[in-house]
Amino acid sequence: MRQYGECLHSCPSGYYGHRAPDMNRCARCRIENCDSCFSKDFCTKCKVGFYLHRGRCFDECPDGFAPLDETMECVEGCEVGHWSEWGTCSRNNRTCGFKWGLETRTRQIVKKPAKDTIPCPTIAESRRCKMTMRHCPGGKRTPKAKEKKNKKKKRKLIERAQEQHSVFLATDRANQ
Repeated sequence: MRQYGECLHSCPSGYYGHRAPDMNRCARCRIENCDSCFSKDFCTKCKVGFYLHRGRCFDECPDGFAPLDETMECVEGCEVGHWSEWGTCSRNNRTCGFKWGLETRTRQIVKKPAKDTIPCPTIAESRRCKMTMRHCPGGKRTPKAKEKKNKKKKRKLIERAQEQHSVFLATDRANQ
């Protein structure tokens, strides 16, 4: 190969070998941030910090493609569909009996990634929601709600008994 009057074994970085019947020479790659190329418009290796995609160099991979850091190439990424509508607000598989619940929405994987090491974006998400029917029809309470109410009643009875006992002791002392 020839570069500015000098014979070389291979072309320097950013150049490719251009062969002609009368002379072989090195020609500059026309691709920005290209370290080595196959032809003037097709890069085979990008400079450090850039990803190779279809013969060009990018600082970020285009939409639908994911960076593969081992080779610094953009490979087909995981493609997911649109989010579904939010589901019914529920808690413990019930739509009543609680003030707060969770609603969930999902989306499907449309195209799996080219390599298993490329993660897909989240396909399900949940958020807190207020139940439309806090109390169930028929007034039935959940076991936990009953238990909570009973504990509260018991605590009030104990507090009242302690107050009465304190009043009794104070009155008894005053009478002595």
